[in-house]
Amino acid sequence: MSTPMRHGPSQQGRTPSQHPAAAPTPQASTPFSNPQTAPAFSPHGPKSSPQQFKKSPAAGTTATMMGVNAAAANFDSPSAAAAYNTLGMTINDLNLDNISVGGLVAAAGRTDEEDRKKRMEAVIAALWAQNSSRVSNQGLERLAIHLDLECLWESSTGVGDNAKTLVIAGQTVAVEVGITNHIVHHVALTYSDSIPSLDKHVDKASAILLKDLSLAPGQSPLTKRLTHFRANLERITTLDKLSVSPDLNCHLAVVGIWESLEKLHRWDVQKLREEHTLGSISEERLRVFALCLRHGCPLMHTRGRIGLSLDYWKERRKLASTTVDTEDAKTWAILIECAAASGMVYRPVRVSDKWIGPGIEKSSLTDEEMITSTGPVLDWLEPVNTDLPHLEEARAQTGLDTKPPDVVFMATFDPPVIVSHAVAMDIYKTYATNVPPPNITFDALMFPIASASSYDPSEPREITFTQTVPTFMNNLHGQPQAEPVLRAHQNTLFIYKPVYGQILNHVPFSHPKELIAMLPLLRQYAFLSLLLSNSLKPKDGKPTVKDEDKNSVSKTSRDEFAEFMARPASGDRETPSKVLKVDITLTAHPVPRLLLVFPFKSDTANIMLEIQIGGKVHIISDNIFADDQGTVDNGAGGSRRRTPEDWANALETMEDIGAWIEIIKHKLE
Repeated sequence: MSTPMRHGPSQQGRTPSQHPAAAPTPQASTPFSNPQTAPAFSPHGPKSSPQQFKKSPAAGTTATMMGVNAAAANFDSPSAAAAYNTLGMTINDLNLDNISVGGLVAAAGRTDEEDRKKRMEAVIAALWAQNSSRVSNQGLERLAIHLDLECLWESSTGVGDNAKTLVIAGQTVAVEVGITNHIVHHVALTYSDSIPSLDKHVDKASAILLKDLSLAPGQSPLTKRLTHFRANLERITTLDKLSVSPDLNCHLAVVGIWESLEKLHRWDVQKLREEHTLGSISEERLRVFALCLRHGCPLMHTRGRIGLSLDYWKERRKLASTTVDTEDAKTWAILIECAAASGMVYRPVRVSDKWIGPGIEKSSLTDEEMITSTGPVLDWLEPVNTDLPHLEEARAQTGLDTKPPDVVFMATFDPPVIVSHAVAMDIYKTYATNVPPPNITFDALMFPIASASSYDPSEPREITFTQTVPTFMNNLHGQPQAEPVLRAHQNTLFIYKPVYGQILNHVPFSHPKELIAMLPLLRQYAFLSLLLSNSLKPKDGKPTVKDEDKNSVSKTSRDEFAEFMARPASGDRETPSKVLKVDITLTAHPVPRLLLVFPFKSDTANIMLEIQIGGKVHIISDNIFADDQGTVDNGAGGSRRRTPEDWANALETMEDIGAWIEIIKHKLE
């Protein structure tokens, strides 16, 4: 089947949706002549408008019936109300307060055509912002029109009655959707040019798009939404619109970076395999080690998302069951995309798959590299610039035949990473990006302040959270234990020296080596956030204590003073003996540190932890491990005495302060 692209004039004549301002000519292959489908919802043409507005000022009655203010819209037919009901929302759900929709119905008379058109577009924009469209023939076509893409309906044979294929096309890419009675059964992504580096990822992308549109087992077609498909189609469309055919293909630019990073990842795995302690490890485990310890792991079209992801950290990374493709473990990644430069003074995008040399590692080092390097020095290359031809007028004015593209590479952090303001300044300075002014503290970003609470960022803060910690102590002694023993912990986080923080969302970059250089710092704060979240935030699937003990409470010094004054004179605040009190003091600058204090034997344990670059745990000081007489395997068939470094490694494996403390108490008490 032929695939229409924007640059194909023969197909543009058949397309009903590219120019919605003009009334299309119905054809046998379009939805406009098919009784099964309805016209797309558009404000631009009289045939596609879903309703006409009344001149009558009697909007109050209709508005009262719909449960909205008298200034709301009034329609002359029930089709609009039916459309809103189909979307599963009311007028109040659209958040139209700032759109001035009261003017949609003028009490004194009808407004001019241009004003009505703008107001209708504002309503449609609010509808699209709800992102609640359902999978259907009309829903898919409306989405294509909304993204300014070509769409063409074609009849399908051999699939069933009313089977159709919707071709959604841009200038470099097309998506074919096979649908029968509003149920999608086939999706295929194709590119206008056959390029092997792009084509080898097409099947994986098509499978994701099909999953976005397919019904889950037992799901009704009335509840299947376009949410995930729309997000992926928007990513595809963004790269398509930024491309300038035939000189700049942004899809190819992103895949070129994947080619180089994948080559680097395979080299990392090979180097890890050569280490004697890892020689017997499986390929999948080596890939996880390379992901978290080396230069990350690039993946195309993963975790239901179209595009390139450079994974650099993973939950449960040290467990044997964790693989690169494990989806139930939280993953930290950098999403590599293209974006419009929009005035950013930054090196534009370059299309190349040669960002790193064939040998990966440099063979001859400069004196400076020999002095400063602490590991292998990578042989990064600088690809040639990708230039676009000037138009005739611009060529005459500038005297230049080419110009750089107005497109840059953009790195998006998924999830966003919370760092101290000083760290954010270093990162933004490296990428020549303006630093947002600080206005909130690091702890307030990590643990948001309740809307009704008063908060002074210069004041110390206390956060209390009671959780249950599942323990499997019998397994430590080689005995089976199917069900965990639950221990209650009351964790209290203290922040005595608040520092400003920033959320890293995205930064532009010009070379993948800039992202690689950032990974150790990102891992440091990713692991810090994981430790704090596992100790002070509720988690799905984790058992909780009774309701009165499980709530998280944020307190200021004023709250503590009021609580102290309200206590009976004879008693101190006491926690039931079955609940273990753990105090955690956070210091975010200059290096993240956690001071743990908890009852131990007849005294109190004090352990100072430092979360270092790369997500490594270092025990700075303690008052309990000096008496540890335990032993561990030395890797050569023998044993050696257990050290604080072994306990630090245990925390890296467990990723849970509460479970780590329970092991300490079990082993040493």
